Amino acid sequence: MNMGRLENKIALITGVASGIGSATAQRFAEEGALIAGLDLNKPSKPAWKKIRATAKGCSFYTADVSNEKDVKSAVAAAKKKFGRIDVLVNCAGVPSVGTAEDTTMEEWDRIMNINLKGSFLVAKYVARIMLKQQSGSIVHIASIEGLEGFSGQVVYGVSKAGVIQMTRAMAADYATQGIRVNCVCPGVIDTPFSASLNDESLKDLKKRIESAHLMQRFGKPVEIANGILFLASDEASFVTGQALVIDGGWTAGNTILNM
Repeated sequence: MNMGRLENKIALITGVASGIGSATAQRFAEEGALIAGLDLNKPSKPAWKKIRATAKGCSFYTADVSNEKDVKSAVAAAKKKFGRIDVLVNCAGVPSVGTAEDTTMEEWDRIMNINLKGSFLVAKYVARIMLKQQSGSIVHIASIEGLEGFSGQVVYGVSKAGVIQMTRAMAADYATQGIRVNCVCPGVIDTPFSASLNDESLKDLKKRIESAHLMQRFGKPVEIANGILFLASDEASFVTGQALVIDGGWTAGNTILNM
């Protein structure tokens, strides 16, 4: 029998309504996983229909990842339905633009609550389940902006740097208890995050950002999903505490982009 790389694994994926989260759910389903999708917004009907048609089992939960009550309830519901959680992928996140002096405290709190606190909260409740199982794989989505300084991206960069450090700390906490924790650091990916760059007035900026990648283009959501799949699967059984960079050569090129 041709078994998938996540055959019969239960995967909880946040931010599943679009972008990397949606692409990850589809790839995981293709590899035999059962999908518990979590998002504040409902997925588009065509995308979710395709995921449901591929997965052996599939369920969606509406939740705000920055709200502990929402997260606790959604994780408990997924555990009740599927009996266990083998993989967690924290894809939920939002972008932000601003320097230190022009970023409001409201914007700081919004970004940190979703990007960092949200990943922490979901991992907190899923880790409790995985500890009882003595097994599991957690993959956070960070960013190359958590590794390098970017002009006009102070709060977003700090939130993603926090995700990278949280990955390392959690890996240290759980390595001897059967739980691996890693993160992926994407470059600029063609998702709703970057859709604003399709505006004609931003054509030159888009070209500059594309050219900052050695491969001269934005990444595709499925290309990030493939990296997440590797980290989630048993193929990465000796990998924990790592930040996997998937950026089309941005960081390797050491390109300085003046935004």
